[in-house]
Amino acid sequence: MKKNIIYTLLFLLCSFSFSNAQTADDKKQITLAVTDILNGFQTKNGDLMNQYINPTYGVGVLFKSSGDLGFVLNEDVNFSMPLGYIQKAWNIKNQFPIQFEAAPAYDSGNKKWKKEGLSVQFNSNAVNDYADKFLEQYSIKDQEIFKINTDPKNVVCVTLAENTKEKAPINGLRFFMTKIDTKWFLTLIDVTEYDAE
Repeated sequence: MKKNIIYTLLFLLCSFSFSNAQTADDKKQITLAVTDILNGFQTKNGDLMNQYINPTYGVGVLFKSSGDLGFVLNEDVNFSMPLGYIQKAWNIKNQFPIQFEAAPAYDSGNKKWKKEGLSVQFNSNAVNDYADKFLEQYSIKDQEIFKINTDPKNVVCVTLAENTKEKAPINGLRFFMTKIDTKWFLTLIDVTEYDAE
């Protein structure tokens, strides 16, 4: 009996160590990518961001218009072209260190984040939650960009929660990264907290 308990503990310990090794590599990749993506938004440098966009899938933008959820797919980020709803997110400050924790909540009534900071949340199911909210006639779940995000283990939600003193339609930025093969890619930019109209 004692042998079984010891073997079980050893197995769990080894599994935990292996899981941490994977997470450490993921954290390293994600930290570099998040830094570059946010710097790309700050400096309006699409090339800096586009190295993290998979050419097969592109990058999607989730937004709301008149209360309805909308979606547009772009091949890449090009700041010389009109990017619609993304444009409001260009004025980020990006002054917080990365915290690997759950994304903070947004108070849409007061248009403020309940907690400021830069969070990276592993195992995010938010993309699936958004896909469930689209009207059925849009067949969003059939879009490749949503199919690659169905497994939460391969998705991280990055939230830069910034509250500005002036009246601004956008405070910070939220986006999703997806692990495809062994690399993390920017797959969706989420500006759904902010109604475009």
